[in-house]
Amino acid sequence: MSKTKAPSAPKKTSGASSGSGEKPRLPRWRRILILLCLLGFLAFCTPLAGGILNVANGAAMTGFLLLAAVFLWWPGFLRLLGRIWAKPLGKVLLLVVGVGSGVVILTLAVLFCLVATKLWSSPKEPCPTVIVLGCQVKGSNPSLLLSFRIDAAAEYLEANPAAAAILTGGRGPGEDVTEASCMYEALVARGIDPARLYLEEEARNTRENLEFSKALMEREGLRGPAVIISNDFHIYRALKMAGDLGLPAQGLAARSNWYSRPTYMLREAMALVQYVFSD
Repeated sequence: MSKTKAPSAPKKTSGASSGSGEKPRLPRWRRILILLCLLGFLAFCTPLAGGILNVANGAAMTGFLLLAAVFLWWPGFLRLLGRIWAKPLGKVLLLVVGVGSGVVILTLAVLFCLVATKLWSSPKEPCPTVIVLGCQVKGSNPSLLLSFRIDAAAEYLEANPAAAAILTGGRGPGEDVTEASCMYEALVARGIDPARLYLEEEARNTRENLEFSKALMEREGLRGPAVIISNDFHIYRALKMAGDLGLPAQGLAARSNWYSRPTYMLREAMALVQYVFSD
């Protein structure tokens, strides 16, 4: 009697079937880079909760979102680059955009790191004159950043009773009083002797703060070197300007909120580029 062969079991196929509808997972390296881009976006988006929006965090948020989109649709992005590169003018365009973007990003990254070197500045020795740089006043009240500068100035003047202070800053849009007079009232309320305080009420920016303060020092016979008080992210540029003006100075970094610091540091990097090219 002949034996009949049992039917063989169906072979298992590896992976998902073509009709399963499952989408292939992104490679790990792309998922990591997308996550980093989203974290970068959040770092510069957070200050919006405090009403802080400027060119720095606007540009950074846009850049991180664009990078996240590039890594998300990476194969399509490469195909697009290939089509552009195939044309003579496309090669020129990609080279110009690529090299230009690289130079800008590298320059801002280096300047960002330089700004970071002065975040914890403090005088190495007592100085006879303090220069407190002006900042936004809301009506007649100091903004949060200006309050931090006032706190640092009060602490330094209390610890160094022989030091005099120049309070510098004019009156800008939305300010009912000058920035200098706002600081004066706050420091006097903290118990600082008014005779130790000199007001400079004309300056409209950091350079004028320092330039006009230097002239006031010479006029009033105030000795240097000076301690420049500003928020931590602002110290590097302030000291750079003071050096260019021939004003011997050391920095005293007042605090800033951690969530706004990256935004302000990037803005300072941009301001340094503007300062170099405007000089």
